[in-house]
Amino acid sequence: MIRLSGVLCLLLTCAGTGMYAGIQVKKQVRQYQLLLSFLNDCEIYIRYQNLPLQELFSLLAENPDYRQLAFLNEIRTGEGSPHMRWQKAVQHLSGEARTIFQNLGHAIGQTDLQGQIAVLELSQIQMQSAYENCRTASEKKRKLYQSLGWLGGAMLAVLFL
Repeated sequence: MIRLSGVLCLLLTCAGTGMYAGIQVKKQVRQYQLLLSFLNDCEIYIRYQNLPLQELFSLLAENPDYRQLAFLNEIRTGEGSPHMRWQKAVQHLSGEARTIFQNLGHAIGQTDLQGQIAVLELSQIQMQSAYENCRTASEKKRKLYQSLGWLGGAMLAVLFL
């Protein structure tokens, strides 16, 4: 009976690990979606209210939707020049999002209003593409991780029985 419960624990542990990996992949998709929304809001505030960057980031940091974007607080409260704070803050982002935001950090605040809007529009297009790629890959990976978790657990269960 103890052996059977141990095997069952192994099976469920492996399955749980696969499920957890699937959830992590899904979180990355949500992060890309949130970053896309953030870029859209930045463009709207700059286009229609012509907000300076410091005010823009303070306003967006108060938005409950963006509280989970850790880089936003670092940009506002970090030490050093705005450019250095931006580069340090976006290191927390993953994959293509980091590259897109690093490029955005080089250009935003360096040009006039129309230039900033153009940079944000370009970043939105790039982020939309990255989001679509991540979403497509996520579906495949999520199913794969879950299947591998269950199959790995089943294999261990058979080996230990």
